[in-house]
Amino acid sequence: MGLKDLRLEPTIYMLPEYATEGEAREYLRECCGIIFEDQLNGWYRLASAWPTDRSFENFNRWFEYDFHSMLVDLCENRLKHEEY
Repeated sequence: MGLKDLRLEPTIYMLPEYATEGEAREYLRECCGIIFEDQLNGWYRLASAWPTDRSFENFNRWFEYDFHSMLVDLCENRLKHEEY
């Protein structure tokens, strides 16, 4: 599986609701280490070979990402939606 294949089937990560892209980026900054490790584990399971710098700055060098404001769940067992 090459980079082209990975781009065709990206992993989707849901963030808490946000008002601006800057706010979304801050949420991503807070959890980028978790995403970094999750992605590395999918590529190569030997954790000792992973890069030690999993900062947000390095995350931005390793990964491409987009923010999308809508997710429509059409499954029979839908995600729980809470009203505020």
